[in-house]
Amino acid sequence: MRRILIARALAADPLALLLDEPTTGLDIVSRQRFLNTVEGLAAKGKTILLVTHHLEEIIPAVQRVILLQHGRVVGDGRKADMLTDERLSALFEVPMQVRAQAGYYSVSLLEPVSP
Repeated sequence: MRRILIARALAADPLALLLDEPTTGLDIVSRQRFLNTVEGLAAKGKTILLVTHHLEEIIPAVQRVILLQHGRVVGDGRKADMLTDERLSALFEVPMQVRAQAGYYSVSLLEPVSP
């Protein structure tokens, strides 16, 4: 269904696609297929603006990351500079470890979070 929505949006040949939490409700396989489609669009030159809370959804084509906290910009720059242990630990106020592999990022909490 999401691929159909993207196809419909692309019919007008927009300069950019704004995707706000586009994989919400998708299973793991469907999410990866969707992200592969978006990565392919980016590879063909389409500008992608992606809003997400999940680091693993930031496709390799993304070059710039803007970090928001309470509606304010607290970081803006190259993906590798923004997605670090220090920056994300400060942003979420809990120690985190960020890993990068094949252009994708993931994060782990380093201590339990209180309810």
